Amino acid sequence: MKNPTISRIIGRVMFLACFGCWATMVFMMLYLAQFNTPNLVDDFCFAWVSKEYGVLAGAYYYYMGWSGRYFGNILMHLTPLFFSTSFTFSGINTYLLLVLGFVTNLYLVRRMTDLPFRSTRLWASVFLIQAAALYSISGMYQWFYWFSGIYYYASLQLVILFFVVYFFEKPSRLRTGILAGLLFCIMGSSEISMLLLTGVFWGYQLWKWRFKGPINAELYLLLGIWLVGFLLVMLSPGNQVRAVTNVPLADGIHILLSNIKELIRQFFSSPFMWASFLWVLFVLELPKSYVRMSILDMLALTALFFISIIVSFIPLSFALGEVHIPERIISLFLLYMLMFVCFIVLQLKSVWGGLHLNRISVLVLVFIGLGIYKSKNFDLLSHEISSGNAQAYSQEYRARFEQIRLSKTDSVEVAPLKNHSALFFTEDLSTDPKHLWCKCVANYYGKKAVNRK
Repeated sequence: MKNPTISRIIGRVMFLACFGCWATMVFMMLYLAQFNTPNLVDDFCFAWVSKEYGVLAGAYYYYMGWSGRYFGNILMHLTPLFFSTSFTFSGINTYLLLVLGFVTNLYLVRRMTDLPFRSTRLWASVFLIQAAALYSISGMYQWFYWFSGIYYYASLQLVILFFVVYFFEKPSRLRTGILAGLLFCIMGSSEISMLLLTGVFWGYQLWKWRFKGPINAELYLLLGIWLVGFLLVMLSPGNQVRAVTNVPLADGIHILLSNIKELIRQFFSSPFMWASFLWVLFVLELPKSYVRMSILDMLALTALFFISIIVSFIPLSFALGEVHIPERIISLFLLYMLMFVCFIVLQLKSVWGGLHLNRISVLVLVFIGLGIYKSKNFDLLSHEISSGNAQAYSQEYRARFEQIRLSKTDSVEVAPLKNHSALFFTEDLSTDPKHLWCKCVANYYGKKAVNRK
């Protein structure tokens, strides 16, 4: 028999452990956000275009010349540099994304489990899953400290919200409107999120239509919105400019397989992933009112999910022109896999019956400890704080751009950066004032030329 006292003690210990590991990472991220600076790769280019044409016109300019992410383009053109030349607000994306991720995850766990807000299991679940993301992803600085990468994590949250609203909220006009808005934004936020949602959601709808009767009338509206968004992305002139089309078949297959291998390696080597799966298996339960999926439906959904991942890797391998898919993209796949596997584990648990945390709590704590110990993100943030690298780099970087802003001449030369940080993009200006980054900086500050000595 379960001992209520022991169960309460174990529950509190687990809550404190989940909260502690989450709070430690968030505290370091928020502390370092004050040293964040706009990077030269994209931020000044987006800022200049926004100032020159406006946010919407700038987004359209990029849609025609670089990317079909019509919603992602709007997010990136809302850079803090559009509102102020001060770097004070450069860390705002860190704050916004942390809040968005936490609120979305809280909504997800609350609706899927019906746990009350006073439940320590609810909050521990949210803290643990958020910690799994923050400690495990390899694209930390490209998501949370690079404003031009804001749409990766944002698109993940939009997809989560879409599925929770669709499957857990009661039908109403408001629900339909929210779904329509979310779907339109998702389609134009990230190609990865667009392809995964397309394969999983619409594949599952076809599966239900084939075996379980007619399609819900609401889906016709969503299908129309999906089609409009899909065509806007796929027919974007900017995609034709950006895509590389000369990758040989053999090289593309090699890139595809090597990157899928890397994704699998990161997924199974993360202790926080295993801690999350065990937590879901032994702690969380679906509400009794929720209609469980059959084993056959789960198998179909699983096949759709992993086929969609492979399909998503194809354009990345044959059109991106990079041997290794960037960390920010691998991280997006990684978190989709985390959420999906947790969902399947929860579904399987509803079929097998209840299990109890008391028997496995020590193992969960061990995985949490290993997750902190093995986390490259934890090492990176703690080193940047203790060494002072981030602060020194930020101070020198800000002084440089104040020099450019306050210069009375139209042509400005600046000294090479002496300080560097592993947390931020630290590419330097070119010695050639015609280089794209130099031209973007010069245009943003109203200069004829800016370059490094």
